[in-house]
Amino acid sequence: MLCADTFGNGLCAYAIYLPWKCKFEWEDESQRQPYCVSIDKCLIHEVIDLWEKGIKTTGCCCGHGRIEAFIGVANEFIPRMKEMGYQVRFNPNRPGDEDEFVPKTPLSYDESKNNGEWG
Repeated sequence: MLCADTFGNGLCAYAIYLPWKCKFEWEDESQRQPYCVSIDKCLIHEVIDLWEKGIKTTGCCCGHGRIEAFIGVANEFIPRMKEMGYQVRFNPNRPGDEDEFVPKTPLSYDESKNNGEWG
């Protein structure tokens, strides 16, 4: 199975817990809890590196050869991403927002190693 064939189904991603506790905007601090996210396998090292630098990400996608790849960050980390040399990925659906960045990881959309099988 090619990476492009996994677009939207999560078969080219790893489930991993965020290194911080999360809550929805309407919840209070006592409701913070661990949260599991899916990260495309080709971006996992870069995203974990950002986490280790204290950057909170909001989402990411390698694009699977179909769309432009991005790593989203919380607004307060936009200046830091720019300082680290990241280029803003402009989203035509949200003109003016600068919270998505082009990954630095070289992306290859070859064979997906799990072939859609888990376990």
